[in-house]
Amino acid sequence: MLRWLLIGAALAGGCGDDSAPRPPEPDAGPTGTPSIEGTPVSSFETTSCTTGTVIELSRQIAEEVDCLMPGQLVKFELMAGMRISGSAVLPYLGSPARTDLYATANALPTTPMQINSALRTVVQQYLLRRWFELGRCGITAAAEPGRSNHESGRALDISNYSAWVTTFGNHGWSHDIPGDPVHFDHLASADIRGAGVVAFQRLWNRNAPDDQIAEDGDFGPATAERVKRAPAEGFGIGAVCATRRRLEIMRPDTAVMPQPWQAD
Repeated sequence: MLRWLLIGAALAGGCGDDSAPRPPEPDAGPTGTPSIEGTPVSSFETTSCTTGTVIELSRQIAEEVDCLMPGQLVKFELMAGMRISGSAVLPYLGSPARTDLYATANALPTTPMQINSALRTVVQQYLLRRWFELGRCGITAAAEPGRSNHESGRALDISNYSAWVTTFGNHGWSHDIPGDPVHFDHLASADIRGAGVVAFQRLWNRNAPDDQIAEDGDFGPATAERVKRAPAEGFGIGAVCATRRRLEIMRPDTAVMPQPWQAD
């Protein structure tokens, strides 16, 4: 279940008490110019076989998720021995998953760890799904956008998995997806599928004020159409972490439920 966490700080009483905690200051607001101009994501359905083509747009989506759910999607650094395969990999996980990834790597510091996939955004998943549907790029299975476990913020694919199965298991990672031996999930971390769809919807609305869509986390026809038209290079205005909007989005009554799980 996708959990929106709101931690409030009580303000100490008394006039002129400089030590009293203060509420966070809101950000200055959006910077840049609203724009959806650029290379449409759909143009890569028949011309590419790498989701690295939409990496800049994907980074904006990841950053917007972090604005919506602070700490639920954070970047991880490469420790000694850790390697990432190619430009399409987004090194983001939930905070608990990142902590246990570091512990796993530290347990076998001389063993290489080859990371083939971590976070996958809704636009990357859209392309994978289309390539699967079109019989392109050797894709043999691909979940519908918004439903892949790689959109959960707690999944990794490790190409040399056999060297790491036991150690990952000792540090909170499961390895039990049939037919997908490279895949690991950190089940103690929150499953945030759906948040990436909301993040895209918010980015679209911020940059297309005359073409608004629901910010409901549902990858329906309206959102799919905007994903096709979205600029691979990123929107004119990226992530915005204004405190007021963050608190509104994190209210329990606005929580977005994740879509049913699908592998890949």
